[in-house]
Amino acid sequence: MGAIDLLQAVCEPSLVGGPVKRYSNNVVTTDPDDHQWAVVLEACDIDALDDGMLRHAVDAIRAAYGEQEIRDLAQNEPLLNVPNPAEGIGGFETDHLINAFRASLPDPGAEGAKPVHLTNYRSETTEIIAREALSAVFGMATPPALHATKGNRNQPILGFDGWSVMNKSTGELALVLIQVKGTDDDKRPPGEAAKLIVECGKVTTEIEKLKGFLMACVLRCKDTQYRSPLLEMVIELEKTGKVADLVVAPVIIRGLVDADLDDLSTLRAATSGFGHAKARGMTLSLGAELGKFGRTAMDAARQHD
Repeated sequence: MGAIDLLQAVCEPSLVGGPVKRYSNNVVTTDPDDHQWAVVLEACDIDALDDGMLRHAVDAIRAAYGEQEIRDLAQNEPLLNVPNPAEGIGGFETDHLINAFRASLPDPGAEGAKPVHLTNYRSETTEIIAREALSAVFGMATPPALHATKGNRNQPILGFDGWSVMNKSTGELALVLIQVKGTDDDKRPPGEAAKLIVECGKVTTEIEKLKGFLMACVLRCKDTQYRSPLLEMVIELEKTGKVADLVVAPVIIRGLVDADLDDLSTLRAATSGFGHAKARGMTLSLGAELGKFGRTAMDAARQHD
């Protein structure tokens, strides 16, 4: 099985947080030229720490920052100082490492009096939820995120908000570039839709930016099944000036305002400006105010269960 075939085999929804199916309340509309748009409705009781959507967000945040990778390292790395007697000792003390890992996650309290709509905990939580929802609705993979490489956890990732790969209807493997806007604007479409149009329009023209982003993804995924397909995409981009199989995924995340197809109306009308890229757009409502949801989820992700 080749690298592309192997990667196609894992391009299935792989939601974190157990078998409970999230994002199932959705409707997908297909436009001409293979552009698709999803409306997703979720519910959340933000004051209940055992709420399913909130727990899903906590698990997704930990996964994006690499908690499972830390667990795997702890199990596979030999101890430098072996106690005596050493019976039953197989690796680092996992509990201490996980406690340190969770303490390193973004701290909402460190953002001070920053306006809520500008906080990292709000924007980053929406980005992570968008990635999970795209995986569930469109069958995109959830490759290692770049969040784990941030030196300053309380600062956002610059550039694209996320990335993935997916199987196109033609059977080809496509690179997905994700752009996300969270909004409590009750207008349809919300004002943030105009920003998404501009950002998605630049994807096929800002070649140097795309090269830099792809190289960061290659290094982040150097020990995974994503490495070879990403390298092939980098070579294709250098030779031809484009990644032929490219998808842009503009996502609007709403809080208390229900998602509606009209949220995406201007994006649907703007696909001619996305070059050769196909669109897999989405509007999703969480059922909770975005700032409170993001802060609660980040605070909970930092806790030592």
